Amino acid sequence: MEFFSALTLFSAGVLVYHYVLYPLLMAVGAKRPSPSVPPSPAQDTAAVPSASLIIAAYNEAAVIAEKLENSLALHYPAHQLQLIVVADGSDDETPDLVNRYTKDGVLLLHQPERRGKSAAINRAVDAASGEIVIFSDANAFYEADALLKLVRHFEDGRVGGVSGQKTVRASDTAVSQSSGLYWQYESAIKRWESASGGTVAVVGEMLALRRRLFTPIPPAVINDDAYLATQILRQGYRVLYEPEAVCWETASSSTADELVRRRRISAGRYQLLFRPDWWPWRNPLALFQLISHKFLRLLLPFFMLMALAANVMAVLRRPANLLMRLTLLGQTGLYGLAAFGWLAERVQRRARIPAAVYYVVSGNFSSLHGLWRLLSGRQSVLWEKAQREES
Repeated sequence: MEFFSALTLFSAGVLVYHYVLYPLLMAVGAKRPSPSVPPSPAQDTAAVPSASLIIAAYNEAAVIAEKLENSLALHYPAHQLQLIVVADGSDDETPDLVNRYTKDGVLLLHQPERRGKSAAINRAVDAASGEIVIFSDANAFYEADALLKLVRHFEDGRVGGVSGQKTVRASDTAVSQSSGLYWQYESAIKRWESASGGTVAVVGEMLALRRRLFTPIPPAVINDDAYLATQILRQGYRVLYEPEAVCWETASSSTADELVRRRRISAGRYQLLFRPDWWPWRNPLALFQLISHKFLRLLLPFFMLMALAANVMAVLRRPANLLMRLTLLGQTGLYGLAAFGWLAERVQRRARIPAAVYYVVSGNFSSLHGLWRLLSGRQSVLWEKAQREES
C-alpha cells in the first residue's frame, strides 16, 4: 500500500478506535461478572458514614444561595452531614450570602487571597470532619438522593472513590444540546468502565472519596479531580461511577465559552500526561483506560490533521484510488458540517447534527490551545469561569 494511503488509514483508525472501538471494548467488559459486590438498592440512613460536602465557590453570588438550599434539602441525616463552602478570593457577595446559612450549620472558609481551587480544596479538607468527603461546585445541583447513592459503594473496602453522573440541562441552543449529547456519550463510557472494574474518569462536580485517602493537591495542579482520582488508584483502591447519583448544571452560553472550559481541561490532561509519576502504574486496567480514554484524546487533533494532509497527498499522487477519494470526500463532508454548525450558531439557527460535529471538532482542536498555554506557562491554576445559560 502506498505510504500516504497507509498513513491516512492509520490516522483514521486511531480516531475510530477512540470514539468507537474503545467504548465497545468497555461495553463488552461490562458484561462480564463484576469484581465488586453490587451495592444494595436501598440503604439504612441510620448506618450511613459521616460525610463532608465541600463546595468550591469563587464569586458565585448568582447561584450560591440556591446551591445551599439544594444541599440542605438532600436526603442525608443532618447530624452526619457537614456543609463547607470555601470562597477564597471572592470579592462579591458570596461570603455574605453564605454567612446567612451559618445558623443551619454551614461552615464558611474565606480568605481575601485567591490561590486557586486546589489550595482551596486542601484547606477545606483540613477543616472536614466526615469519613467521606464529597467535592462539588456551586453551580452543580444534586438530586435529593445523590449522596446516599454515592456513599453506599464505600461498604466495599476496596472502593476509594465514587463519581456521580453530571447532566447538562439542554435548552434550545445548539451548544446546550451538543454538550448534553456529549455528556450522555461520556456517561455511557464511564458506566461501562466502572462495570468492568473501575474508571479513571470522574467529574469534579460530584466526587466522593475516603478522607483518609485524600492526597493534598500540589499548587501547580490544573485538574484537581483527575489528580485525586489517579492518587486513589495509585494507593490500590478502585474508583467507581454511580449513574444514579445525579447532578445537573446549565450549559455554557456559547461554544466559545465552552471552549474556555475544555481548553483548561485539556491543559490539565497534558499536565497529567507529562507527569508519569502520577499515573496508576500498579493498576493495568486503570492505566489502559487512562491512555485510551484520556491521553489518546489529546492526540486526536494531530491525527485529524495527519489524516487530512495524507489523504490529500494520496489523492494527488494516485487520483484513481477510489478508497482515498471516498475517504477525502468523507473528511471534507465532516469539516463542512462543522463549518455549517459554526455558522448556524453565529446566526442563532438550530442545526442539531452540524452543531454536534462542530462541538466535537472544535473541542478537539481546543486541546492544542490548551497544550500551548501549558507549555508557554500561560495556563493559570486559577479558574476562568465560562458564562452559563440562565437556569
